[in-house]
Amino acid sequence: MSSPPPTPAFSRWSVGIASLAVVGITAALVLRLVTAGASITGSVRAADVPLLAVLATGGTALVVGLLRNVVRGEFGSDLLAGISIVTATALGDYLAGALVVLMLSGGQAIESFAVRRASSALSALAKRMPTIAHRKTDGHIADVPLESVAVGDAVVVFPHEACPVDGVVTDGHGTMDES
Repeated sequence: MSSPPPTPAFSRWSVGIASLAVVGITAALVLRLVTAGASITGSVRAADVPLLAVLATGGTALVVGLLRNVVRGEFGSDLLAGISIVTATALGDYLAGALVVLMLSGGQAIESFAVRRASSALSALAKRMPTIAHRKTDGHIADVPLESVAVGDAVVVFPHEACPVDGVVTDGHGTMDES
């Protein structure tokens, strides 16, 4: 997908729609068992009401968001899900449409969670990155900003320090965690 990383508000929105879809699908399945397919009107059964609520709220919001992406020229596999929601609703297969709403919003919520988690891990890793190096010149060691280290400089890495640059060990020995 070419869209920007999901924001926390977008994540709450996706989680809300996914939660609504789970509740609506569960209610519809329970109503199917309890009412044995009783109809409210000619073609709408009592079990369809929660599914129609899911499609009217969550499905509409998702399809409108996908249409905005299309207008901006952003096409992805989510567009197929949007077409599926509209088609299932038009054909009266409300359960299938609600399941696609759950799939799409649940996937967006999980993606948002994964992006936030990866971002926090990368931030923690970036905080561990050293800002200085111990450059050895003519037998003297001086702390210098990392940006001033050049190819060919001799850098000293003391025990339990993070290695500030890539290089080749020219003297000494030890082990290093390269993760």
